[in-house]
Amino acid sequence: MSDIQKKALSYADYQRFCEMPENRDRLFEFIDGEIIEKMPSFEPSELATEIIYFLKHYLKQNPIGRLTAPDGSYIMSDDDDPDVFIPDVGYISNERLGKTPEREVLVPPDLAVEIKSPTDRLRAIRRKAEKYLSYGTRMVWVIFPETKTVEVYDIESEDVQILGIEDILSGGNVLPGFTLAVKDIFPADM
Repeated sequence: MSDIQKKALSYADYQRFCEMPENRDRLFEFIDGEIIEKMPSFEPSELATEIIYFLKHYLKQNPIGRLTAPDGSYIMSDDDDPDVFIPDVGYISNERLGKTPEREVLVPPDLAVEIKSPTDRLRAIRRKAEKYLSYGTRMVWVIFPETKTVEVYDIESEDVQILGIEDILSGGNVLPGFTLAVKDIFPADM
């Protein structure tokens, strides 16, 4: 992600910025008063596709919720200046989603998947994972392609779980019975 603006802006400023003709086909998050562009990158996109594949298969057997791809945005507060997050993959339960939204989802995802891209700062992506939890997201998976590891943030645990290539990722209470070998997230030639 690249920073577009550094000074604190309002949500109204963010909306006006996104509606400008030159920005309509681009993706922007709004975090702590900053507009941050989601930069497309092949590797994170490929990994998001893999995760969506496995989650979609699970949800076909267990129709308990819906997925969003890397262009689905979530309004992360109900106040006048919310943050807007765009996870690489988002899952939200049918119970929390309610009616299918026309645009942004107005509640936090139950599961957010963030895949570290070459332009992401480590501290920023970890801070974002913590912010997801503070807004009510129940679980966050942060995937690191360079090391083939996954950090699991769970609202029910104070500890961050770090999984390596030989470990198994679990959906916990968010996706009961869902498991995925970490090695299956990454293509064999990666």
